Amino acid sequence: MSQDKPDIKEILVTVKQLLESIANRSKGGERYDALCGAFLIGVVDRELECDRHQDERQRRELQVLLGRKGSISDLYLQFCQQVRHGELDDQWPAAFDFALQQVIDKVSVTKPDYLTAVHRSD
Repeated sequence: MSQDKPDIKEILVTVKQLLESIANRSKGGERYDALCGAFLIGVVDRELECDRHQDERQRRELQVLLGRKGSISDLYLQFCQQVRHGELDDQWPAAFDFALQQVIDKVSVTKPDYLTAVHRSD
């Protein structure tokens, strides 16, 4: 990341605030567009905050669950195939816990307010 100011976080906050301000002064399609832009800026901000950490944790968990190494995308593909074919039925609690955590991770990026307190990381 750049060491100059404003940094990426500050830029995202500023653009989000600008879009929210435009939305508050607008109606109809323009308001909707500004709200969508502000929402997406928030998603990008949260994605940058947790993406690398989540990917590494998920990769480690999949390696343990599947008993093999690989890229995150290869491991996800293998996980999905094994679940579909019933090959993880004997490890169902661990497979379910992993899948649930993936949903929590994704919602924490896209719409964290939808999570109950027990699933929030803040």
